[in-house]
Amino acid sequence: MVTTAPVVLKDIDKTVDITGNLVAFQDVVVGSKMPGKIALVNFREGDSVSAGQVVAQIDDADFRAQVAQAQANLLAARVREDQARAQLRQAEISVEQSRTALRQAETNLEWTRKTTSTAVAVARANLQTAQERLNVIRTGARQQERQQAEQAVRAARANLNRARADLTRFRQLFKEQAISASQLDQAEAAAESAEANYNSAQEALSLIQEGARKEDIRTAELAVQQAQEGLAKAEADLDMVRLRENDVRNARSAVSLALNGVDTARAGIAQAQAGVQQAKAALQIAQEALNNTRIVSPITGYVAQRMAEPGQQIGGGGVVMRIVAPNTIYFQATISESQFALVRPGQRASITVDAFPGIKFNGTVTSILPVASNAARNFTVRVDFKVADRRLRPQMFARGSILIDTHKNAVLVPKDAVLYDPVNNRTRVFVAKGDNQAEERQVSIGYSNTQYVEILSGIRENEKVIVVGQNGLQNGDKIKVQ
Repeated sequence: MVTTAPVVLKDIDKTVDITGNLVAFQDVVVGSKMPGKIALVNFREGDSVSAGQVVAQIDDADFRAQVAQAQANLLAARVREDQARAQLRQAEISVEQSRTALRQAETNLEWTRKTTSTAVAVARANLQTAQERLNVIRTGARQQERQQAEQAVRAARANLNRARADLTRFRQLFKEQAISASQLDQAEAAAESAEANYNSAQEALSLIQEGARKEDIRTAELAVQQAQEGLAKAEADLDMVRLRENDVRNARSAVSLALNGVDTARAGIAQAQAGVQQAKAALQIAQEALNNTRIVSPITGYVAQRMAEPGQQIGGGGVVMRIVAPNTIYFQATISESQFALVRPGQRASITVDAFPGIKFNGTVTSILPVASNAARNFTVRVDFKVADRRLRPQMFARGSILIDTHKNAVLVPKDAVLYDPVNNRTRVFVAKGDNQAEERQVSIGYSNTQYVEILSGIRENEKVIVVGQNGLQNGDKIKVQ
């Protein structure tokens, strides 16, 4: 008595079975960067939280005071910077003023040099002129002038004698009425003019013979004295050149000092700016410390574990709670060395979870860890779910199969129909010939699953294979189909 089943044409898949656990990619333990006493814990196990939401708060009174102190220090540093800039502006003004004073001092020096040298030359010329005039007055007339004066007196006397003789003759002729009265008047006038010229010539000769007057000599001496005083004053003014040179040196020193003041002011600004930057950094650190008293969730998920309570003192890095994002859960499984060459990213997978029997979850192979484990020589495979399911939880046990390949319209027989003979290294099936005879066939097999085996050769579609009672059969045995 045997049972048969028909040979069918169907698609058959080649799969790799895998087992493993569900793992959350975003599974974080949230803690505090700052040590302190916990003031608030806002969530408990199972509560949903959003990314950026405050889950706990450290007592921040001390941190706020530190921020206020840092802000005050920054304000003071900026005031010092403003003061340093004001000092720089004042120093630059001083430099400009000093340079203006230097230019003025150099101008005064040049003007003093020119005016004093000219004044000395003029004073010396005036003194020489005054001395020459005094010498002329003291010396009196020259010999040639005396001779000219004497000749002038003699000529004037001769003219006077001639005029007087003419006048005597004209008077006699007038008495004789030989000439007119006007002619007599002319002769008298000529005699008076000759007498006046003679007297003038005598006075000029007398002055030359007497020499210069005391008043003229005194006047000339006073002129020499004044010229000497003018020269002394002009030469004394040469000291003003040395004074102006000293003014220039002092002005140059003032410019150098003012430039040093600018350098000092600039160094003060650099120092003040460094102080501002340091104060800013201190404020940023204090503000960051204050911000870190607010413990926020980095992800959206649910609280898996609450690890601290209000009033508890924790240190830096102390943990507060564990948060898991259910939409980041993936299936982490292992494959053997023989399966490693078959599996690659992008292949589809079907996953079942023991907690939800009868439900299949679709996924895709996203990565394969390229390093095998030391103990079992297995490779880790990551399978991501196509659709996130909030029912899935980390650490759930799961099974799955990865689709490697599919043969279309394959010749399939039930798995129970195939007889394996490892001794003779052959595979057989028995085909029912009608309802009363069994025929043995050697077959080549391809893919298989839990229900069917692919037959590559040795059997055809529409034939029937024996699935029950074939183990004791021989080729050609009589059978009765149930």
